[in-house]
Amino acid sequence: MNVASRKICSQLVKGSKSAFREIYECYAPRIFDLSYKILKNRAQAEEIVQETFLKLWLGRERIDIDRDIWLYIYVIAKRLCLNTLRDERLVSNADIHPEPASTNDVEGLVFYRELVHELRSSIDNLPEQQKKALSLSRDAGYSHKEIADQMGISQHTVRNHITQALKSLRKSLIKIDYIQFLIIWFLC
Repeated sequence: MNVASRKICSQLVKGSKSAFREIYECYAPRIFDLSYKILKNRAQAEEIVQETFLKLWLGRERIDIDRDIWLYIYVIAKRLCLNTLRDERLVSNADIHPEPASTNDVEGLVFYRELVHELRSSIDNLPEQQKKALSLSRDAGYSHKEIADQMGISQHTVRNHITQALKSLRKSLIKIDYIQFLIIWFLC
């Protein structure tokens, strides 16, 4: 956008639909290109464009008018693309191997069930703040800033909560030798 971008962003923050339309017209093609390069799927790229601008509109009051709005839009779109890829991977892995492939693979089934049980148990045993930050980050796909705003803490504290939660989960999963499980799982 040109020099008027700060003015347009300010209007957007106040709820101006014409400012939103102008920003959409300026950035939608770039978001589509970015999404298409990542997802390699035209329909999904179009959905990402729509979802990105929906998030922009819904979160317009949090926009910092002193910063380049392109970076804000770019981060939203990229996160949505990465979440889409992650979700597709999880679904495709679940479709291929919801449990170890063979019912004769008792060892793999035992490892799988033990891993799931240990993971759930470990998450349940995390301190509440760590559990909430981890859930908002991994399950809901929120940024550290969004989590900080929702939890009323600093972004640095959010990062620390997530880091500590992941360290705790790794320690718990090492107990059951999840690396051995993963090797067995992917070789089946």
